[in-house]
Amino acid sequence: MTELADEQLMLSYGQGDVQAFTQLYLRHKNSLYRYFLRQCASPQVAEELYQEVWNKLIKARSQYQVSAKFTTWLYRIAHNELIDHYRRTGTQNKWLDGDNQDIEIAEFADHNSRPDAEKLEQAQQAAQLKVCLAQLPREQKEAFLLKHEANFTLKEIAELVVETTENIKSRIRYAVAKLKQCIKYKMETNNER
Repeated sequence: MTELADEQLMLSYGQGDVQAFTQLYLRHKNSLYRYFLRQCASPQVAEELYQEVWNKLIKARSQYQVSAKFTTWLYRIAHNELIDHYRRTGTQNKWLDGDNQDIEIAEFADHNSRPDAEKLEQAQQAAQLKVCLAQLPREQKEAFLLKHEANFTLKEIAELVVETTENIKSRIRYAVAKLKQCIKYKMETNNER
């Protein structure tokens, strides 16, 4: 049996199929939550924004029309929630501190199958990456995470945040450069100890 596309599931949910919602939720819950967790100052705020996106999806189910990919539509709601949160709280420049251990970086999630020394190194790299991600400007961080975490194309990210593809490409390029510089500095600092 082939899986239904997200768009078809959302249309079915709009017609009352609760199982379609369950499938959509299970497909997107982890990546959507990580999107908020990596951009908010606390897990509680991330959870609130995450829940609000699902509430808005539920309320919009009967009006949903396929005009873009479902994930683009879903993350557009998420992006708008994040922007609204920043406007309400005036916290758009506050980022996660380097000690926040609730974040799991996907690239390092499979480290359990590695030897202990390698696990330790991967954990250190993950911690360094978390700290460096937290230091990026909001727009660069969001573009980077949408590209590398949620696997959106440049064009999809541009549509989602209402920007040009070239601006998104620049944001990601700057983010990668800053991350590399930050990680290099942290590694050098750790080696001096």
